Amino acid sequence: MARAGEVLDLIRRGKAETTTELAHAMGLARSTVSERIEALQRLDLLVPAGETTPSRGRPAGRFSFNAKAGVTLAAQVGMSGTMVAITDLAGEVEWHDQVQHDIGAGPEALYDLLLKQFNNGLRDLGRETSAVLGIGVGLPGDIEIASAPARAAGSAGSWDEQALRDRLSETFGALAIVDRDVNLMAIGEHRSSWPDAKVFMCLKVGTVIACGLVIDDQVIRGASGMLGEVGHTKLAGADLPCACGSRGCLNTVAGGPALAAHLSEMGLDAHSARDVSNLANNGNIPAGQAVRVAGQRIGEVVASAINLLNPDVITVWGYLVDSGDQFLAGLQESVYKTALPSSAQAAIITRARLGDDVGLRGAALTVIERALEPEKIDLLVDAVSA
Repeated sequence: MARAGEVLDLIRRGKAETTTELAHAMGLARSTVSERIEALQRLDLLVPAGETTPSRGRPAGRFSFNAKAGVTLAAQVGMSGTMVAITDLAGEVEWHDQVQHDIGAGPEALYDLLLKQFNNGLRDLGRETSAVLGIGVGLPGDIEIASAPARAAGSAGSWDEQALRDRLSETFGALAIVDRDVNLMAIGEHRSSWPDAKVFMCLKVGTVIACGLVIDDQVIRGASGMLGEVGHTKLAGADLPCACGSRGCLNTVAGGPALAAHLSEMGLDAHSARDVSNLANNGNIPAGQAVRVAGQRIGEVVASAINLLNPDVITVWGYLVDSGDQFLAGLQESVYKTALPSSAQAAIITRARLGDDVGLRGAALTVIERALEPEKIDLLVDAVSA
């Protein structure tokens, strides 16, 4: 039953929907394609989708991907809170929750939290564990995790993404993926909103500043998985110590804690990036000015990335961009002043369209793409048909 996975892939991506279209695209006989469609229907991965409107002759039967055939479990883990979701196989969120969780409590505490939340969601939806196609979890960067104060014995420096991935996979009997949150955000935003972008950047601006990069549909991670750590770019005139062990990093000037500390010194009630955003949204002038200056400083670094990568699209996500128009205005001001004009003008710079769900959708879509790879579907069809 070779190439059954290719049939599913073509239908899932909207490239074909009838037996004739599939046979033409794949260079196969209609009877061969029909056998594979029947096998995929037995797995509940394909369902009839009505008939075409004929210009002449008999109407052709159409088929569509059954996004309700299973679910994915998705989580976006922050430094102080975690968002969890259950999605269908198109990445659409069916259940969602947000809980406060200190990442300094360590990986064991995180596993327990995820297990509890995922089981709660499955129960609420009336789904069995057997419906889980896979699990996707986005974590903060290694530097941020390592710098979090340990809240439990042995939690400091003991993070092992492979161990967390293996444990989740064993528990739910499904594929598990653990990746940096910005990588999953980039996938979610790219696939959902900017699929035609050849060079796509997703910038996270909140407690820390980082970005994910998608080039020709693939996430680029770098030689040691550290690509996108723009928050650790050194700035002229800055000298505050950073969590990475160096001084004068962008995070120490434009990250949420830095802005909150600046406003706190002015007598304002600000302790986090969220507080800064709330103050700016409520019309506080010093907070609005601080957010705009942060956008300008971040824009200086983004301008260098634009000169290097010449991106089609840069989307921005996080508490700072949620604080009105000041942040994006400052960011664009620096970009257009500093970057090569032709490259800057070619780049669309805008808010992430998915909002808070961007990391969750990215985690789900990454799982779906991996689990439904044509080769894996071929093996599944063969196993069921044997």
